[in-house]
Amino acid sequence: MKKTILTKVVSAVLCASMAVSFASCATSSPKDTDDVEETTLLSKPENEGTTETSEGTSETTAETTETEAATEVTTEATTEATTEATTTATTAPKVNPYERFIEDYINAIKNQSDTWYYGPDYDGDTVIPPEGTVGLLLVPERESVSYTLIDLDKDGTDELIFGSTCEFSNGEKFVNVTGVVVLTGEDEYKIVAAGWDRSTLTYAGGVMFVNSGSGGAALHVDTIYQYNSVTKSMDTVCELITEYLEEDSKGIPIPSYSLFEGDNFHYDGSAYESADATCHDDEALNRYNQMLDAANQNIKDISVIEWTKVPIN
Repeated sequence: MKKTILTKVVSAVLCASMAVSFASCATSSPKDTDDVEETTLLSKPENEGTTETSEGTSETTAETTETEAATEVTTEATTEATTEATTTATTAPKVNPYERFIEDYINAIKNQSDTWYYGPDYDGDTVIPPEGTVGLLLVPERESVSYTLIDLDKDGTDELIFGSTCEFSNGEKFVNVTGVVVLTGEDEYKIVAAGWDRSTLTYAGGVMFVNSGSGGAALHVDTIYQYNSVTKSMDTVCELITEYLEEDSKGIPIPSYSLFEGDNFHYDGSAYESADATCHDDEALNRYNQMLDAANQNIKDISVIEWTKVPIN
């Protein structure tokens, strides 16, 4: 621009004939100014646009903040609702599908008319029940009944066990079982195992049970059972039969042992003479003890079993 002005001055001094050139140069000077102004005008909308963008950014930021706040509130509400639902589900009382059985069993003890109880829906012969029918021994002088719910086979359905945790004189604990009841359908029950007045049925953990009882003056039976969730029954693992067939020189009975694996023992005389026996005497006793130790390994800490005690008024 300075060069243009200097040309104008020089042209005026030297000759008037350069007026045309001066005019031409003068015409080009405003053009430069216009270019500057135009450039300025072109840049102005950018500034305005920047202002609008800033305002838009501020609005967007505000909206984002509001959205984040709303999301945070929603998240907190959802979290609280989820926590509340989880807490409710966790603290909700466990449904006991055996309530009808327990109530009817207690009533049967209160109003004893039979020796055995076969369930709330049993209408068969209680004196000589069908083969395979198991009943709970009714003891009228009983002051209370204790039970626990344990999912024996881990199939998602609890089984009902009547009994209690007891202690030997040496301090060793065991679970004394009165009976084991399972569901065979909705609100349908089946007694699959029970002790009697001359036996001790114990829980060995997992699906294992052990029964030790007298079968007569000279006969003792020790049985290891395994609960079968498919057949809803107890499978016999083995039975150790103890008989007293002879006496020593002092007249003391000598025990004779016979081991039957599976459900092979059927008393029809001397078990010692049965061809179905797996083995006899020391071999039978040792083998049974090994199987008993294996069964008892299933129970880790019976003190964790929680019993519900129901008084009988």
